[in-house]
Amino acid sequence: MRSVRTITESLQEFLTETGAGNPRSTASPAAVIRLLQEYLNGWAHEDLKPCERQRFEQEYAEDRRFCGIFDASRIQPHHLNAMLGHYAVRHGPGTKGFLQAVGPVLENLATWLLQRDFWSAKDYAWYRELVGQKPGRHLAGCDDFGRLLWQHVEAHLVDAPEDLPDGDYLDDQFTIRKVEPGRLYLEALMGDEEILLTLPKSLTAKASAGWSVTLELARLRGKWRILGVGNVYP
Repeated sequence: MRSVRTITESLQEFLTETGAGNPRSTASPAAVIRLLQEYLNGWAHEDLKPCERQRFEQEYAEDRRFCGIFDASRIQPHHLNAMLGHYAVRHGPGTKGFLQAVGPVLENLATWLLQRDFWSAKDYAWYRELVGQKPGRHLAGCDDFGRLLWQHVEAHLVDAPEDLPDGDYLDDQFTIRKVEPGRLYLEALMGDEEILLTLPKSLTAKASAGWSVTLELARLRGKWRILGVGNVYP
């Protein structure tokens, strides 16, 4: 019998102690923890040292996953930050209730990991530095803005020629640098050109500086127009 609890066992203990919520609800703590385990099983192995990776690969071949191999000390602050920053938006159920639940559940988990000595005070300080105060508070707002932006684009389809010059076509992730009524000022992830989008004031009112949005853009007659919309991240 194992003397050390696995991540899966520890997360179940966390839910037992703090409350799992309705198992059928996408807004329950259990739903958030399920997605966290999915993330850890898919990506957390990238942090392993070579000697640990050998063990991981051997046990993975025996159909065991990250959360069933290692203990909860392997949950890192940047893992929770990744959940809050993009994974919950990209891979979650997409409901407003779920997005509102992510931040509080992970806050409780961070405190629990500290109290159970899986995290040191330094780990918790790093978590606080990464996520700031009230982490996850923008997730539902990002989803709301992204949905409304997509609806606007679908209602105002742009017919762009296929032979646009390279400088007049962008497909990238953009940071919202500034918001004004009816205007968004963007900066592409690749490049330093400032992009100005003119949109309805009711739509720009839903946006916040610092958010990131994946867009397909075309510059037509000197004005940037949206061809496609992806996810919006805090």
